[in-house]
Amino acid sequence: MTPTICVALPVYNGADFMGEAIESILAQEGVELTVRIRDNGSTDDSVAVAERYAAEDPRVSVAVNEENVFYFGSLNRVLAETNADLYVPFAHDDVMQLGNLATKVEALERHGAAWAHSRAFHIDEHGTVNGYSPDISDIPEVLDPPALFTKIAPHNRVWPQSVLARTDILREVGGFDARSLYAGDWLTWLRLSLRHRVVTLQEPLIAYRVHSESGHLQSNRSGYNGRDVPATLDHVFRDPAMPVELAPLRDPMVAAIAAATAHNLHRDGIRRVSDGWAAYMTVGKALVRQPADNGLRGLYYSMVGESRLTAPGIPFDAVTTAPGSAEDASALAAAVEELGALLERLAIAVPPDRVDDAMALLEPHFGETALDVAVIPTDDAQELYRPGRLVIARWGSADVANAEGAGLPVHPYAMPDPFGRPPDPEKWETVDLSANLI
Repeated sequence: MTPTICVALPVYNGADFMGEAIESILAQEGVELTVRIRDNGSTDDSVAVAERYAAEDPRVSVAVNEENVFYFGSLNRVLAETNADLYVPFAHDDVMQLGNLATKVEALERHGAAWAHSRAFHIDEHGTVNGYSPDISDIPEVLDPPALFTKIAPHNRVWPQSVLARTDILREVGGFDARSLYAGDWLTWLRLSLRHRVVTLQEPLIAYRVHSESGHLQSNRSGYNGRDVPATLDHVFRDPAMPVELAPLRDPMVAAIAAATAHNLHRDGIRRVSDGWAAYMTVGKALVRQPADNGLRGLYYSMVGESRLTAPGIPFDAVTTAPGSAEDASALAAAVEELGALLERLAIAVPPDRVDDAMALLEPHFGETALDVAVIPTDDAQELYRPGRLVIARWGSADVANAEGAGLPVHPYAMPDPFGRPPDPEKWETVDLSANLI
């Protein structure tokens, strides 16, 4: 029997391209499919466009989410509701080539695989082909788990719109972890690569549209890819299906993707921590995982300098403000531990009238440390800001802007962690909380 396929089509303000996407799906031959469109509160004519197709073809259905649950939330909602055997996470601005679905179904059946993906054409807003991606030429057609993992990490080479997967295997990993706003799909592919046989097709079977409002371009401009991408790769190493022999790859892989993400942030002008997830800071997070990597050291110095800050010497001579709570003291200690051998000295500025309270907070963490720590009473921590020093500052605090304003780079602590809380099923951040990595 021909397996049934559900094509999920999340949309937000996609009226300009959605008609072409829908038509390309409905033109697929040799398969039994439905198209389930989920609108995230579009302010253009997206819903009207979708409803026209739904009125003409019973395979198309349209629903509007009560609130914007973004791309992955919409994918999860369709995944939870469908009865189809196979599932395709598509996008409103992309195009399926003729034979896309039939080719992948045949490949799954022929190889006894659970999911498949392919290359893609690159098209612009006018539909003109201007390239191909991703480069998957080194990936064999069929791989058993966990062989694909090291092919798609540390850099993602699976475009979600190219994937056809058994519905049950997606539910098995909780669907798409929407806590990672820009890399929830990658986390899913990484987890599937540890569990199921996969088919990789070199033929470009979809067209991936790159335009000014493309999701990946928006993520780069927002800087959230600096938060989500390295954290997502780091998070997958908590998967109980992770083979022991892959565990040593964690630090070098996370460092590699952090450095690559930093290049994007730097290119897009997100260069200071006071502006967001800064490029040099992201390289610094890579460097603490690979402290002997001279290439990362050079990149760090370069990006600090190009951010018009004075690069500190390594090992670092750092300064920080005394924490005001036990929680901040623990977070500061974690940052110091993270820096490890990269940190040689730490000066802690504390108001003279808070010395006793500060010492009580610091003692459990720094009382017996081998690190050269000096607690310095002062009403102005900026008295300790000298060229060549690094400032360890709480994320989002005034110390961040003060340090960079004085020309010093920052290593932040208590940073937002997309995986610092469980996914929220009510916001469709998962389809099965018990299946997610917590």
